Amino acid sequence: MNSSTVRIGLLGLVALLALTGLGGGTRAAGDLFDDAYYDCPHRIRMRAGEIANLAVARDADDEDHVNVSWTTTDPATWGLGPNTYRTSLVVILDDNDGDPEAKTLSLGTKKTTFEGVNTGTKVTVEMAIVVDTAAGNYLISDIQRTSINQSLTEPSFSGNWHHMLSDSDADAGVAAEFLHNSEPITNGMMYYIGYNENFANYRAGTTNPASYTHRPSTPRLRIGLAHGKETDGARDDVGFDAYIIRIEDSDGDVVPQGDDVATVATNYGTMPAVDNKVVAKKLFVYGLASQPTVMDKKTDPALQNVRIVDGSRITVGMHLTEDRGTNTDVTPTSLSIVKVGVSAVADGTSAIETRTGTPPQTEGHVYANPPAEHRDFPIDTLSSDVTYKITAWAINKDDEVISPVTTLKVRPIDKTVTLGGETAGLKDYLNTTTPNATAGSEAGVYQGTLIVTEFTVLK
Repeated sequence: MNSSTVRIGLLGLVALLALTGLGGGTRAAGDLFDDAYYDCPHRIRMRAGEIANLAVARDADDEDHVNVSWTTTDPATWGLGPNTYRTSLVVILDDNDGDPEAKTLSLGTKKTTFEGVNTGTKVTVEMAIVVDTAAGNYLISDIQRTSINQSLTEPSFSGNWHHMLSDSDADAGVAAEFLHNSEPITNGMMYYIGYNENFANYRAGTTNPASYTHRPSTPRLRIGLAHGKETDGARDDVGFDAYIIRIEDSDGDVVPQGDDVATVATNYGTMPAVDNKVVAKKLFVYGLASQPTVMDKKTDPALQNVRIVDGSRITVGMHLTEDRGTNTDVTPTSLSIVKVGVSAVADGTSAIETRTGTPPQTEGHVYANPPAEHRDFPIDTLSSDVTYKITAWAINKDDEVISPVTTLKVRPIDKTVTLGGETAGLKDYLNTTTPNATAGSEAGVYQGTLIVTEFTVLK
């Protein structure tokens, strides 16, 4: 007697026992099959091989969709006999909401998709071959089981601005990053989108390339993302690899340059060690002419590099600075003075390295932490006066989505700013100019035009 004959005989017996009420099988051993499915009487099993390679992955386009796939042998070789029409594949998904979802599929099926699955949680999938009888549903195969852990929080396109205070609490570790005390600035948000390593909102127009310094040297649109609250260990546990960024225009079409592009790690290096403590460099604002604590453009710079529309209220952009008549102002207006590096004083050269003294607040000791990852896109990725939706999510080494998807809607508007010759030039952390300087006597940028982009975030 061959194995197929034995299998048909056993399955026939299973059906007979079930129909006559003589079965009385026990609950299955699988985590998700416990409530509705029973082991086959006499522990009959179709062993591993008929179904195998169960795989679970988040959908790349819809974060609440989970794709499940597997391999099978030809059901015609399974020896089910007259029970074939009662046999099916059952797939169960549990996303920790207390109500697992089950699908009953035909034997030849090799994939299915679950919709409306919770994000930011562990998802477990089990499947098995099941025979439906009058007495209940019996498992006649081993249970296949796998899971994905989508436990990372969503990435962020922004970070808080911080204002440095006195160092009186440094020994208590209040602000060990700088050996100074600091506090978040109310409503001060740094958005990681711009045209430089410091996410500035300007780029060269007709300025002399030889006199204009840009980093990276070839201008790019830079979009950054900050990690959530997880530690590096938590990201390692789920196999975090990178973030994906996708850009869509107002018609919903994917911008080719931003179609599921992976990010790269951001690293601006470290500051000189102080008291054996090495800390990462920040995004500094320097050269401010007054104490940056009042978020009012008439008295102080607004510390935001992107305007935000929140209902009917529009916040003031960081780049709309007021003319204070001092050499620490940025000329022309609407230009960024964010610096990447160790400096935070007006001249942009002195590093904060000691605990002595109180940082002069009038010099603009303001910083934001840089993003954890970023991506440089071609300079013409975004067109002026068009609303774009930028989405981002984390993936692991298997390209599975392991975080909720975050979305930013932004509308850039480009303007041309003409530099005012020898008396009004560009001053930022890479370029300097001296008012009234003789043309060609220094390396400042004071001729030609710049393209200044006002980014409006639509909430």
